[in-house]
Amino acid sequence: MMKKYLLRTFAMTCIAATTVLTSCEKAENKTEKKTEKESTEVASSMEDVAARAYLYGLQQAIYYGQRWTYTQNDVKDNQVYTGLNRFAWVRKQITPDYPVVTPNATTLYGLGFIDLREGPVVVEVPEITDRYFSVQIMDQYGIFRIIVGSPFNGTAARKYILVPPGYTKDLPADFATTDIFQWPALTASAVARMAVETGSDAEIKEINGYQDELTMTPLADWLANGNKGIPEADRKIVKGDFLIPKGLPEYQFGQVDKQTPEQYFTLLSVILNDVTMPTIEDSMMEAKMLKELEQFSIGKGLTFDWSKLTEAQQNALTTGFKAGFENVRKTLKTNMINMNGWGVVRNDGGFETHWMDRAIIADAAWGAPDKNVSHAGAFLFTDSDGKPFSGENKYTMTFDMNDLPPVTQFWSIPIYDANGYFVANEINRYTINSFMLKAGDLVAKDGKLVIYIQKDKPTDPDQAKNWLPAPKEGFRFTSRYYGPYAPLVNGSYNMPKVVPVK
Repeated sequence: MMKKYLLRTFAMTCIAATTVLTSCEKAENKTEKKTEKESTEVASSMEDVAARAYLYGLQQAIYYGQRWTYTQNDVKDNQVYTGLNRFAWVRKQITPDYPVVTPNATTLYGLGFIDLREGPVVVEVPEITDRYFSVQIMDQYGIFRIIVGSPFNGTAARKYILVPPGYTKDLPADFATTDIFQWPALTASAVARMAVETGSDAEIKEINGYQDELTMTPLADWLANGNKGIPEADRKIVKGDFLIPKGLPEYQFGQVDKQTPEQYFTLLSVILNDVTMPTIEDSMMEAKMLKELEQFSIGKGLTFDWSKLTEAQQNALTTGFKAGFENVRKTLKTNMINMNGWGVVRNDGGFETHWMDRAIIADAAWGAPDKNVSHAGAFLFTDSDGKPFSGENKYTMTFDMNDLPPVTQFWSIPIYDANGYFVANEINRYTINSFMLKAGDLVAKDGKLVIYIQKDKPTDPDQAKNWLPAPKEGFRFTSRYYGPYAPLVNGSYNMPKVVPVK
């Protein structure tokens, strides 16, 4: 018994005969393989966290960058710098010098950032009875918690008040409870849109007048002004003072396609420590994400330093960043609702948990609504043969006059270069829309409206009237439907394809 016991002991400690040594070598090899497998699983887990973190944080990262652009970047050539609690207005029809991706020339925009750190802010909207308008306000997650305007609650002048978390003072008696919004953060972004029907100088001047009457005023100033909003022309610019990580402005702050993984995750860490941008209350999904990010020292109260990460951590963040970026771009083109070849964005809300939907909107059209309430959109990247658009080719898009896009307001179909920007052309036309058709600026024959899409002006006069100038290289479309009916949201509408001319 003793002898057998000793042999077993020797075998377990690998101090025995050749057969026992062979068993030990096998055990060591098995242990090494197991350790290698565990290391791979850890690396894969870190890469997965990084890839999901890209989806999770993309909207907030662009929000942070845009807020810097509008409220802090006061360099001379920044056209949209306007400070806090003010709109940066587009006061003429949008042209190729406009610095935002996929703009719409059929509306005049206003965008601004609301700062609630000093208390509530009052948003006043004037009476607008002669055209479509909307004011929509989102939080840093891209969730539009306020949507007001002509299709929603009428055309009368209204005022709304955003109340920050923890505010306990009494509010003025001027506000109906339906116009009081308990805001979940200390920051918000407001987007205003007003339809441009003709683009005449007189019309643009009229819209500019409405813009001047649409104000965002801190409550203290509003009260001091006799319970009235203060026009922006009468207010000084208040520059934002939010933390700017070293080096961020130098690489196009907020444009993730120009960022490195180090820069993106540095920004995400700053965001998670920004008191104006609290996380969603009681979100188990977000809480899990935040817990997983702690392994990289990314999170509230943590200091992220790329240089102090291990090589494995840096590689995981790099790989995950790349995978997340490519996943968003791929999903944009493959996971939308098919509307006869056009891709309808799946923005039914739920951005708290639908991170991919949130990331797609942020990447392709930051500032677009999270729900198809005010308007819907659809992307088109390829022709009827499934090939990418090229300025070397000619195309047509044919509408049935008895089956135009079903909307309560208007529709607009802009054309962009491959990156989503307008390209200058000889007739300054960047879109075709229902206003042009109504005004007779487009020619319909035999119940058909044929749009001619090409870089050179058609020689035929009627074709030239329906010409939508195309960029010389690649291009794409992002249609808009204001006040869409269900077929434009569920994809059942027979949207015309863009057909190459043989």
